[in-house]
Amino acid sequence: MKKEEWDAEKSEMVTKDEDKTVNQASALWTSPKNDITDEQYKQFYQHISHDHDDPLAWTHNRVEGRSEYTQLLYVPKHAPFDLWNRETRGGLKLYVKCVFIMDDAAQLVPAYLRFVKGVVDSADLPLNVSREILQESRDVKAIREGVTKRVLSMLEEISTSSAEATEDADKQKYQTFWNESGQVLKEGIGEDFSNRERIAKLVRFASTNSDSSEQTVSLADYVARMKPEQTKIYYVTADNWQAAKAVRIWKCFARRASRCCC
Repeated sequence: MKKEEWDAEKSEMVTKDEDKTVNQASALWTSPKNDITDEQYKQFYQHISHDHDDPLAWTHNRVEGRSEYTQLLYVPKHAPFDLWNRETRGGLKLYVKCVFIMDDAAQLVPAYLRFVKGVVDSADLPLNVSREILQESRDVKAIREGVTKRVLSMLEEISTSSAEATEDADKQKYQTFWNESGQVLKEGIGEDFSNRERIAKLVRFASTNSDSSEQTVSLADYVARMKPEQTKIYYVTADNWQAAKAVRIWKCFARRASRCCC
């Protein structure tokens, strides 16, 4: 495709002899982090996710050891429209030595982190890798574990920085994530035994203490205000706040001055 430019003298577009660059995307993840600007990270996210908004956070690192790979992972600011459809094939873009393999390698990330976008570039997988091989590969299992730990670390950093922030926008950063995508993390408590304690610290609940549907209470917040004689924490599960409040046992706990999480 030939490049076109505006000719001020002719007041029209003029076709040049040089070719036009159709795709300006590059293997950004192969560049050193110090050579990449925040704007480049944001533009790359928009390119791979087709999201016009900036990401909420990202992490970029190279892993060496039993499995060698590079990962560039993003937490979107807004949840995908099909977040609650567990049958939707999500996942990360998989490359092997900078060669594109597949667009939705769901085996690289657990279902409860299906909101994560990004790229994984493996140096160990074969170029002819298939979905069947992905399910059985030890290298893929190592990558999945690494991706999971990296995403949880990123969320922990957001949570901590939000709690310590002084600016309102920064204070709301983790709550923004939770309101959009965070609730699927609750699935991880039952699905990912090895990381359930880390996940439990990241989840947020609505509480009878505030009598609000806003899920802003962490487990640590709840424990900190427990009465000395309280030895149990009660949870109510329901489709929404109003349905939870309608549960008969809720009123029993309220009369006993017990606090429930939802």
